[in-house]
This record gives sequence, structure tokens and C-alpha cells, in this order.
Amino acid sequence: MAKITQIKLSISNCYLLQGDRNILIDTGNPNEAQKIIAALAKQGLTLQDISLILHTHGHADHCGSTQELLHTHKIPTAIHVADRFMSDQGTNGEIKTKGITAFLVKPFINKPYPAFVADLIIDEEINLHEFGVDAKIQFTPGHTQGSISIVTDRNEAIIGDLLMGGILGGRFFSDRPDYHYFMDSIEQVDQSIRKMLNFRADTFFVGHGGPLKRKAIEAKFPIN
Repeated sequence: MAKITQIKLSISNCYLLQGDRNILIDTGNPNEAQKIIAALAKQGLTLQDISLILHTHGHADHCGSTQELLHTHKIPTAIHVADRFMSDQGTNGEIKTKGITAFLVKPFINKPYPAFVADLIIDEEINLHEFGVDAKIQFTPGHTQGSISIVTDRNEAIIGDLLMGGILGGRFFSDRPDYHYFMDSIEQVDQSIRKMLNFRADTFFVGHGGPLKRKAIEAKFPIN
């Protein structure tokens, strides 16, 4: 069965997804590779034990340290086809803000990062069995067009920035679900939230703050 371990970084979370093998979900901002390596060591692992680096989307706070990790050890990487241009170029693309807080923090977030060429370009909802984990990729666009989520066999899901927990990167009220500050389409986000709630997941791991419980999401977003 798949086990999820949260790795807290400077402003975001990445995740270790463990089964027969191990997948790293996201890599945080640039210059956070050593934090990730140290977190892996606490689990008795090294980069050599990682079968795949999978990105929930192409923003700098989720792809920023991938190239640095690859300099240490070559690992297959994956990203959705719609966000491929971001990782290819080390750019966030167009960031659409939601509210005054998003407008104020955007200049601190919207920065380039070291580009990398992904080995696996995701264009279908694939099973991760070949990488040693009982989990499946689901398409959940809205934050970006290439945003994905990962649903495991333990009624848990990693949903990237589909939602966030709390405020200021989860520093306060981290278990309270809310929209992310940035999103391409709120209509797509709502559709993706509905899609994820249709799965039996009880716990949702997010890119900032969290984890979030199903009941809290349903109470905040009564989407029919």
C-alpha cells in the first residue's frame, strides 16, 4: 500500500510516495535540494532509491530544485504536457491572481527557476505501478492547465495547488481548505474539486499547508 510522507520546505510541500519503490512528488523552490535529501535520509533513503520525480504542475515552487537534484543523481522526471513549456524554459508562464493578497505576493513568487527536460510527458491518466507505487494520476486542471493529482490505494490524494491549507503558505490555520491565490480558471478548479471528491479519499495533501480532511473540503465547497 502507498504511504505518503510530507516534506515541508520554505513555502511549499513536496511528498515522498512509498510503495515497493519510491516516488518524489514536486521539489519546492530553487536551492532546496539538500533539504529534500536530508528528509529522504530520515526515511533511510537516498536519491538512488527514487524511481520518479513527478510534478503536480510547472510552477517554480514545485519544480525549482529538480535540476539541482538531477545534478546529484539522474532520476526520471515527469510533467503534464500542458505545463511542459514551463519546465523546458524554467518559467511560470502567465500567473493569474485571485484577490488582493495574491496580487501582493505575486512579485515574490513569479521568478524563473533552473529548467529541465522531463523524461515522461503525461498526456493520459496513467497508473504508477511501473514505478512501484499503487497510485494513479488524475487530471485536475484549473490552477494551471497541466495540473495533476495523485490518488493512492489508501484513500488519500496529493492534489498540488488545486487547493491550499490556511493562509500565508499554511503558516496559519493549515487544515482549513481554501482556493489557491493563483488559478487559470476558477470554473476548472471547481470541476477538479468535484472530480477529486468523487473519489473515496479521506485525506488530501496540498502544496501549501494541509493536510486537508474530506469533511472540511465538502463544508467549504458544497459543489453539486
